[in-house]
Amino acid sequence: MMASPQGTITIKRIFIANRGEIARRIALTAKKLGIETVALTDRLVPPAYLAEIVTKFIHIKDETTQVYLNPDLMVEFAKASGADAIHPGFGFLSENAGFAETVIKAGLTWIGPRPGAIDAMASKATARTHADKSKVPCLPGINGLDLSQGETNALRQLDEFADKAGFPLLIKAAYGGGGKGMRIVHSKAELADNARRAAAEAISSFGNGSLIVEKYLAAPRHVEVQVMADKHGNVCIFGDRDCSLQRRHQKILEEAPAPNIPQAVRDAMHAAAKGLASAVGYDNAGTVEFLLDETQRDQVLFYFLEMNTRLQVEHTVTEEVFNVDLVEWQIRVALGEELPSEFKSLKPRGHSIEVRIYAEDPGTNFFPAPGAVRAFVPAAGRGIRWELGLDTVDEITTRFDPMISKLVCTAGDRRQALELLAQTLERTLFAGPRNNIPFLIWLARHPQIIERPSNTHFIGSHIEDALTWESAARKSLEQDEVALMFAIEGRHLSTPRATAHTADGHPTHDNITSSAFAQVARTAPSRSSTALTHVTTKHIAWSPAEPNAISRYGFGLYETGKSLAHPFSFVVHQSPSRTEYWVGLNGHNWVRVDERISSGGSSGGTFQGDGMSAPVPGKVIQVNIATGQGVESGQVLFVLESMKMQFEVKSSKSGTAGNILVNQGDQVMAGQALGEWA
Repeated sequence: MMASPQGTITIKRIFIANRGEIARRIALTAKKLGIETVALTDRLVPPAYLAEIVTKFIHIKDETTQVYLNPDLMVEFAKASGADAIHPGFGFLSENAGFAETVIKAGLTWIGPRPGAIDAMASKATARTHADKSKVPCLPGINGLDLSQGETNALRQLDEFADKAGFPLLIKAAYGGGGKGMRIVHSKAELADNARRAAAEAISSFGNGSLIVEKYLAAPRHVEVQVMADKHGNVCIFGDRDCSLQRRHQKILEEAPAPNIPQAVRDAMHAAAKGLASAVGYDNAGTVEFLLDETQRDQVLFYFLEMNTRLQVEHTVTEEVFNVDLVEWQIRVALGEELPSEFKSLKPRGHSIEVRIYAEDPGTNFFPAPGAVRAFVPAAGRGIRWELGLDTVDEITTRFDPMISKLVCTAGDRRQALELLAQTLERTLFAGPRNNIPFLIWLARHPQIIERPSNTHFIGSHIEDALTWESAARKSLEQDEVALMFAIEGRHLSTPRATAHTADGHPTHDNITSSAFAQVARTAPSRSSTALTHVTTKHIAWSPAEPNAISRYGFGLYETGKSLAHPFSFVVHQSPSRTEYWVGLNGHNWVRVDERISSGGSSGGTFQGDGMSAPVPGKVIQVNIATGQGVESGQVLFVLESMKMQFEVKSSKSGTAGNILVNQGDQVMAGQALGEWA
């Protein structure tokens, strides 16, 4: 339990109005402070990554975005659990002033900014207005566009702005972030439809369809400033972060401090962020984001982008270089504590980089690839920090973002941090759907990225290079993979049998760790000799998704006639109907299922690109063609909604539509046929 300096407020138990890795992050700090926590789960047995640190779980029938976007329900859960405070985490209701007011009116402590500050800054539209008043540079734009309040007038206003500003334009959700509700528009013909789509995604993700529109910068850097303010008027700046490496307008690599910025520009951004926070009476954690324009030879310009009135996903890198627990100070500020005076003089030490690991396919514009996870074992070591929202054996569903975890690597300088990142990813075991781990390894070792941070378009313009590299890397490892798979499938690698333990009638993880030594007696195809040595295995006897399945996983070293020992990982997943054999080498995975090879993952469909198959699992929200209708190349035939995003399924050829196999509202799997060609 913690109490305010005057003893008027106490926090004994926090209800976490969120899920996944941020729920774990909040619970870890709360436990350190002696505060109990409560979280939601729809599992009969709570996820292991939360079970050891969360005090109490509330079981719900279905865990959906609608649950976490319901303010009254969140407060109801909190009060029923005996909590006296609510932490919203990030996303969902974290920037909802109405939710903050509901929490406070219910007599609970709100761990976040006061509702008035959220109201002023949580909407990108009102934030731009306040930034203008505070003399913070802003791009030309519309500060608020709400199609639900009159679509005809809103679209007319949009047309008028486009005529004045020109293209391209950026349409984005006024509430929330993460790339949801964001569209780049290159012509007037695309304007209305993209506005409608952005509004629909914004409603799905944040419960509010309000939009803002801005002139689109061609190749900016994305730099943000970390703010922490108390209830006594003190505002501290914990440095800055570079978040320029993005795909689909969503950050994928973040680092602190932001490198290669002239000190005068850095100081000006810090001053602008501090002035903006002070102007709206801000308290608690927040982030002011800027676009950095380096196109002019003799001048670096910055423009206000938005203010996130919450803890940021990438807060971890700031914590690492400033040695501060931002969640702890969120709680302390909520209790009325003043920020220590020494915070104003803190300087960053070393360099920290975070990457977001996703179940997605870089080869299909990073489309989500949800599916079963047979084993996930993060590599450990000095300077390595994981933010986990996934158990060792688990499932990545279509209901939420397909994030596997976040990896944070900290070292003395930027080059060292990037190399530590690449090596950690190479040593991590992930046997599951298609993912971006190889892509992140390529990114961390790319010469241009090592030399200096790039702009927000780097990934989009280099994706083909990444895919070529991945293909070549996999080809170079094929002989080793064949030999190792031969050993594992042929049971030349001996591992103890799994033993199931139970607790309260439920199977649990078997914590027996053993070492096995094996020598492949027979040579595998195309390999003169292969030896397996010192393989450590661990048994997993149960997973929520498949209670009758077992996964055995391990790490080891293999030797060949050409080189010294190399590390590898393996998984043998057994269920009543199938056996999967996985081999992991340098961050790349191979799997054999009943003697059939499936490269890159056991689930998640391959986008066929003909416009008649589903690129992702999800819900059909638009069917734009009928049987017998003529189709042009590039025409949008279907629109799917998956993981709070909308995906256009476009035709790659001209022709005539045959049978249409789905209707609006249908749920489809990845790769499922949506229609046929005549």
